[in-house]
Amino acid sequence: MAALVGFFACCMVADMASDVAEGRVVKMGKSYERVKARLGQLLLAALISAVCFITFILIPVALFIVIFAMLENTDAVKSTTNAFDFAVKNAAETIMFAMIVIVVSILVSFLAWIPLVGGAIHTVAIWAAALVFTVSAVHFYLKLRLPPPPPPPPPPPP
Repeated sequence: MAALVGFFACCMVADMASDVAEGRVVKMGKSYERVKARLGQLLLAALISAVCFITFILIPVALFIVIFAMLENTDAVKSTTNAFDFAVKNAAETIMFAMIVIVVSILVSFLAWIPLVGGAIHTVAIWAAALVFTVSAVHFYLKLRLPPPPPPPPPPPP
């Protein structure tokens, strides 16, 4: 149950981070309704992302599948395709981002070894890291995505 709540919250954070980055007003209610309306597709995207994480080599793709599903309003399959294309076009950056996520996650997991309070500290730290990684992935995606095509030139004068 906690994982589902965390996933729902991360999707909301992705939407709100996108609003901030694009200069829109942040409204938690709007993000909540947007995630709630697309929950089925987002959960399917999360399952595909989990399978990609298991393969290890597709971790850079997995980090962006839900971001694409959330920010581009695409279904799970299209989000996977877009995330794969994004990871291939920005291979060096996405691999470095994935390595940072992996190293920080490993370091945070050592908190669980603290006697008595380690489990609680570890849980809070993992949620905080997920929040930072989600905002970072949104920022990373928005900075590296292709700009929209320029408008067509005006017609020549008669």
